[in-house]
Amino acid sequence: MEHMKIKNSVGKNISAIVQYPQEESDKLAVLCPGYLDSKDYKHLAGLAEVLNGRGYTVVRFDPTGTWESEGDISEYTTTQYLADIKSVIDHMLRQKEYKNVLLGGHSRGGQVAILYSARDARVSLVLGIMPSSGPVTGRRREEWEKTRRGVSWRDLPNNENEKREFLVPFNHVLDRDQYDVVEDVKKVRVPIILIAGELDDAVSPDDVREIFDAANEPKRFLLIKGIGHDYRHSPPEIEMVNNEILKAIASV
Repeated sequence: MEHMKIKNSVGKNISAIVQYPQEESDKLAVLCPGYLDSKDYKHLAGLAEVLNGRGYTVVRFDPTGTWESEGDISEYTTTQYLADIKSVIDHMLRQKEYKNVLLGGHSRGGQVAILYSARDARVSLVLGIMPSSGPVTGRRREEWEKTRRGVSWRDLPNNENEKREFLVPFNHVLDRDQYDVVEDVKKVRVPIILIAGELDDAVSPDDVREIFDAANEPKRFLLIKGIGHDYRHSPPEIEMVNNEILKAIASV
């Protein structure tokens, strides 16, 4: 496992962790955290571990302006997140010619994985775990616009009892309005795996199904019973989701 700093599109450092397989291979996986999530949360770290065991070099990273990456929270936009993914992939492909590039993530990470894959033909497999789709709407948007800051708390990766506060400017919402996952997934021409949680009250299975229905073949939709959006807090649920992912990857 290697801790790495990767320059983003404006010269700031993205904090990343790279895990190399025991035997050299041409497979690369890039994993994207959800909204204000850390690359070190257990579900991403666990997924990195099982993919690594299947021969992937795996990179997980903190987007610009969050956690261990440089930058201000005002830079935490969809546009910059997509640029960060490009910076990570560019960096890894300068190190080695990977022929198979899996791009995936959970929640907002799944969303940006789909958006990015519609824009870069180097991606060969897309994984969206409970990917969010639409813009910020309703009362949440109204309050955000009124206060100009969206307040969110996230637990520390290795201590769920301690929290970190994020104050995200309303510009995040306006930037996100530019992107439409349901439309962009139609431009993805490689296999795509979409996963929904039966008990997910943040991204409903119907929302994931809408993305899936718009996607091109080959594609797989998995509805995992008894799983909610924050399955990362349960090691047995993490194992269940990761096992399903491995089976799906083997079948597409």
